[in-house]
Parts: sequence; C-alpha cells; structure tokens
Amino acid sequence: SGDSREPSNAGILGALIGSLLTMGITLVIAFPVGVAAAVYLEEFAPSNSLTDFIEVNINNLAAVPSIIFGLLGLAVFIGVFGMPRSVPVVGGLVLALMTLPTIIISSRAAIKSVPPSIREAAEGIGASKMQVVLHHVLPLAMPGMLTGSIIGMAQALGETAPLLLIGMVAFIVEIPDGFFSSATVLPVQIFIWAGSAEQGFVELASAGIMVLLAFLITMNAFAIWLRKRLERRW
Repeated sequence: SGDSREPSNAGILGALIGSLLTMGITLVIAFPVGVAAAVYLEEFAPSNSLTDFIEVNINNLAAVPSIIFGLLGLAVFIGVFGMPRSVPVVGGLVLALMTLPTIIISSRAAIKSVPPSIREAAEGIGASKMQVVLHHVLPLAMPGMLTGSIIGMAQALGETAPLLLIGMVAFIVEIPDGFFSSATVLPVQIFIWAGSAEQGFVELASAGIMVLLAFLITMNAFAIWLRKRLERRW
C-alpha cells in the first residue's frame, strides 16, 4: 500500500512505483542524450577551444553535489516552467541532468576502447564516417555504454537531496498512476520514516532500506552480467 499515519497500515508500494516512474523518465532522457553527446564529442567534434571548454565542464559537472541539481530543478522546471511539485516528471528531469555527465564520460571511454583497426577497415571498403560510427563503432561500444548508464541510474536511484528540494518529500497516500501524479521515491520515503518518533516507522525505515539495497544490488549485478555477456576481447 501507500504511506499512512499508522505504521501498521503504511507500505512501500507507493514509493516503489514512484521510483520506477522517476527512473523511467531519467533513462528515456539521459541515455540517448548522453550517448549522442559522447558520439559527437569523440567522433565528429572539431578540436578547438569550444570543444575543450565543453569537455572540461562535463568533467566538472560529474563532481557537482547533487543538491545543486535540485536547486536547478526548483528554479527552472518549477519556477520558470511552472511544472507541478512532487511529480515523477520533474524528479526524472532533475536526475537525468545529474546522471548525464556520468553517462557521457563512460560512453566516451567505451568508444575510445574500440580498436582503430575497426574504423580503418570500414573506411577501407568505402563506408562513410556516419556508417562507420553507426554500424561498427556504436555496436561495439554499446556494452560499456549500457554498463555506465546502469551504474549512473543506480546512483540516481539512491539520491535524496535533489528530490527533497522539488517537493517529493510530501506525504503521499495514493499509489501514483502516471508521470504527472503526486509521488515520492524510496530514499525520500525512508528519510520520512526514519525521522518519525514512533518505533513502528523506524522498523519500516529499516525494511525500506533493505528494499532499496536489493534494487541497487540488482541493478549493479545486471550491469556486470551485461558487460560480461556483450563484451568482446580483441
């Protein structure tokens, strides 16, 4: 069930569904944008001061505290665009911005790991630059890209600070039924329960931590399996 004022009636399902909806938005936005940015920077971008400036800022963004992205989401998505608080769409957008640097950096490393001989062989038989990237480089780099993206998503799943700033700390009883429904997520639900005085909520917080850890372990194990399953040795 969803959250409740009574510990005996409170459940984790509402936060679980909210986390899945939020992670869905994060994946749909962060993965294609991150991969496209990595491919452009690594394969097509000219070497000039603008490209160097972009690369430095991407590396710097990976080290920015997550609460800064929460402030950005509060100011831009809610303050400027007037989007509702405490909905998975806003949470997903904030976490996508936070995850993008990790995905871009890991995707660029995966592209660099593709041997130059693959590119040279494709160009030698008349393939264009776009065909080399789409038909040869990208499929071979995809295992590393997927692994980095899953690890970045797992990191985003455990974030609490940016979601607190956009209102996902609200007391939500109903199970969210869409991307624009009021919702909370697992880390925030655990934070709310851990701050309650009643002993029953402390026990619920411990159980919620176990659910969150199970999610994180599953995602990291899937990333390891996927890399072992798809990687090629040269």
